[in-house]
Amino acid sequence: MAEETVIVGIDEAGRGPVCGPLVYGIAWMPARLYDERRLRALGVDDSKRLSAQERERVFERLQALEGFSYETRTISAHAISTAMLSPRRRSINALSFEAARSLLHEVYQSHPIEHAYIDLVSPEAQYAAAIRELMPNVTLTICAKADAKYAITGAASIVAKVRRDRDILPTWGSGYPSDPITIKYLTTVCNPIYGFPNHVRHSWQTIQTIYEDKQRCKRCHFLADSPLIEQPTPLLHLGLVDEML
Repeated sequence: MAEETVIVGIDEAGRGPVCGPLVYGIAWMPARLYDERRLRALGVDDSKRLSAQERERVFERLQALEGFSYETRTISAHAISTAMLSPRRRSINALSFEAARSLLHEVYQSHPIEHAYIDLVSPEAQYAAAIRELMPNVTLTICAKADAKYAITGAASIVAKVRRDRDILPTWGSGYPSDPITIKYLTTVCNPIYGFPNHVRHSWQTIQTIYEDKQRCKRCHFLADSPLIEQPTPLLHLGLVDEML
């Protein structure tokens, strides 16, 4: 007997914040059980339209729903900082695509996918082509605001957001640079020599601006200590010790 085909949705949570991880969520259901109206009746929507308490309640309902499955991938703030500040700079779009591709490949290897609804990561043409190359025989819908348009993608967005919410401390606020609580937290946690902890994205402009403020951070020189470097090399440091050494 052939394995059941599934309907898949994938979305992310935490692209813009200066604190905390970026989380990708994938959700899938057997095509015979998939019902948009039923998911909407459970409260499924774009996770940004729901409060944290509402997301938790909907997540519990989804877990109890027959046939509903999900998985997540977490990209830590430290991983984002390392990728974006390394000599071989990698963008957050590249990191996002790798997470999405990994999740899709995992489901694709174990279930025949009938249709996948994917929230867009720019650039659109390149992203869509890469996904189609991974799953050439799958019907794909790749568009902006897919989490609001398609219930299975909305479910994936809730999975991702709940996972991220559980990794965030109340003292961080929302993690967005526009949040006064987040900015207050950043000003109190910044060390003038060692900078910020690893759950802060050092590559964000908000952090770079703080590092460049001579009233907050001190310019220091450290000697690189690595077996790959024959002679000690002075490194200009702006509060990125753990990223540079």
